Amino acid sequence: MSDNKVKNKQPAPHVGRNAQGADTQSKSHTGKTIAIVVIAVLIVVGIIAGIVYALFFSKDNFYDSNSIVGQAPYKTQEEIQAELDRKIEEGMFNISIASVIEFQDGSSSGTAYIENVPGNQYVMQVDIKLDETGETIYESGGLKPDSYIKDIALTRDLDAGTYQATATFHAIDPETLEEQGQAAAKITLNVLN
Repeated sequence: MSDNKVKNKQPAPHVGRNAQGADTQSKSHTGKTIAIVVIAVLIVVGIIAGIVYALFFSKDNFYDSNSIVGQAPYKTQEEIQAELDRKIEEGMFNISIASVIEFQDGSSSGTAYIENVPGNQYVMQVDIKLDETGETIYESGGLKPDSYIKDIALTRDLDAGTYQATATFHAIDPETLEEQGQAAAKITLNVLN
């Protein structure tokens, strides 16, 4: 009788263990923990990326801090009124910059009167390139309609001389900050010393 009892005994099943004898519950628990940590890291990275974007690429940082509200003061009252009265067609814009910009030396500022006239519907961003080399020697921030930049400084010290250059006005949508078109003006840079 005691032999029957021994023969009928089956080994107890290993509940919660896989074929290698590892505890499947702790592996499942470890997998969930890793997934939670990965999600938390992704959330933190997303928040940091949003903060960096807001600090460096926001609309407030796009606009030129040297711009002055209003029209350039060299204009007569009749010229100012003519610009205010003119109806600018959709998609069209006017540009305004001094045709000759004079610098005392290559590291000093010169009076450029870069202007975004009141009738324009776009924000303007302006860069100036030397015609001979194509080198960009000035780049403004965004300039809202009815504002101007009086003085500019070049990005590098030019030797004394006369330089032919092109000022390109980039028309920027004020909501999306995407370029909508551009217009260019030939200008002369005179570096006196």
